[in-house]
Amino acid sequence: MGFLSFGSKKSKIKKLIEEERFDEVIRTTIKDKKAFSSLLELLDDPNPGIVGDTLLILTNILETDPSAVKPYLSEELFRKLVNLMERKNPYVRENAMMLSYKIVTGFPEITSKHRGWMVEVIRRGLTEGTKDQKGFLLMVVGELGLSELRQEVEELVNVQDKVILPFEGKKWIPLGEIAKETLEKLS
Repeated sequence: MGFLSFGSKKSKIKKLIEEERFDEVIRTTIKDKKAFSSLLELLDDPNPGIVGDTLLILTNILETDPSAVKPYLSEELFRKLVNLMERKNPYVRENAMMLSYKIVTGFPEITSKHRGWMVEVIRRGLTEGTKDQKGFLLMVVGELGLSELRQEVEELVNVQDKVILPFEGKKWIPLGEIAKETLEKLS
């Protein structure tokens, strides 16, 4: 029956997201590579609600079936996630952080492959980013053991500005506290 289906997979996936049928999106994209690719295309959608939902769905797929996501973990996706973390919309930004963190902790072999450019992006973020972005990047530095960023981490130890991150125990804590935790991991 597949040859009789009309319309793009992207529009079908988007419609399912708009109808909040996330479980169906997850089941479909795990089974169908074209549907998964269409889901990734929705990260460029102009509607921040669709982008945020897409990030949330990708995080759920990663938790449900990591092998379904692994083939798509490319430099292009990482760079897109970095850009999404810089968005003003908190739903997009926080879901991009959650997905990125799941990738960093779940696929260290893939993140180590991209270590070179990631260090530079993280370095820039630790100096130019918002306090919440810095807090998130400090967590990534600790997880990846990026000791080459020790100096940037040390510069944030005394910062008392409170950050709000979408992680357990990381809401309304001083940025300096996260920096201290990161330094402990780097030791």
